[in-house]
Amino acid sequence: MARPVRKLVRRLLDKMARPYVAELGSEADARIADLHARVDGLQAALDHLDRRLDPIHTEIFNARENSETELAELRRIMRVLQHLDDEKAASRRRLYELRESEEYELAFTEADPLVSFVLPTYNRYEKLRDVALPSMLAQTHANIEIVVVGDCAPPETAEAIATVGDSRIRYYNRPVRGPYPEDESVRWFMLGSPPYNDALSLARGRWIAAMADDDEVRPEFVETLLAAAREGRHENCYGRHRVIYSGGDVLELGSFPPKKGEFVTQAAIYHSGLRFFQMSLADPLFEEPNDWSLCRRMMDAGVRFGMIDAIVCDKHESRYAAHADWAVHGIPKVE
Repeated sequence: MARPVRKLVRRLLDKMARPYVAELGSEADARIADLHARVDGLQAALDHLDRRLDPIHTEIFNARENSETELAELRRIMRVLQHLDDEKAASRRRLYELRESEEYELAFTEADPLVSFVLPTYNRYEKLRDVALPSMLAQTHANIEIVVVGDCAPPETAEAIATVGDSRIRYYNRPVRGPYPEDESVRWFMLGSPPYNDALSLARGRWIAAMADDDEVRPEFVETLLAAAREGRHENCYGRHRVIYSGGDVLELGSFPPKKGEFVTQAAIYHSGLRFFQMSLADPLFEEPNDWSLCRRMMDAGVRFGMIDAIVCDKHESRYAAHADWAVHGIPKVE
């Protein structure tokens, strides 16, 4: 209690006691003196407590400042580590070299370029057979190939592909799945990355189109994006997409320039010379989805992006019934 407050208390006590002082005489004086003594004792106790708390307050203040400094330093270290993992300088050099090569120009000038769909898969063989593959095979641009890589997929996957029976499909099944983080809560960030990278190495087309095994592209997907990419000399060209939730919710996404949460690889094609941009196995460390990580690293290197304002694919979200579930449940755990 501060000194001015103590004085105020004494004045109030004196004022309250004044009507009784005349009647009670010396007895009232004694009681008032006793009350003042108690106030003084209380003040002394509070002063003592303040002196003991001062070092604690100082320690808490310093700890807070130190923790904020340490947190800022950790964030800086994370950015440095991500920069090293991104290999930004090397990616820019390879991009400049690509633009000077004969391979680069053929993607824009060849009369009927081959477009490679690359598709990692695991155990959703029914969706692969009934949804994804039929949508790719129905393209109005017929010169395509589909490279499916199983992530140590079960035998039913090979059987489903054989049922489709189209020579434009090539299938390779990895003998070992992953590697993936043991923590299921972060596995989602890089799910499908190892087989995706293997599929890139097997693709023979001038252009790459990444797909998921439970999504579908519109019939004009390749024709529309290819024409826009070649006309605008875009090295990565994408469109809008729809997310269809299992409960019936439909969300339309896509904007320019690419933004996290609105860009997906399934809505894009990119120059096959950019295949040196692989899905990073470090994405879970930085809690960054692999498709956005790939897009961001391309942008950081200076890849030329373009966009068409049309829906080109439909993503089927089977893990959640509605878009709001993401806010409630967060990143889904996956097998």
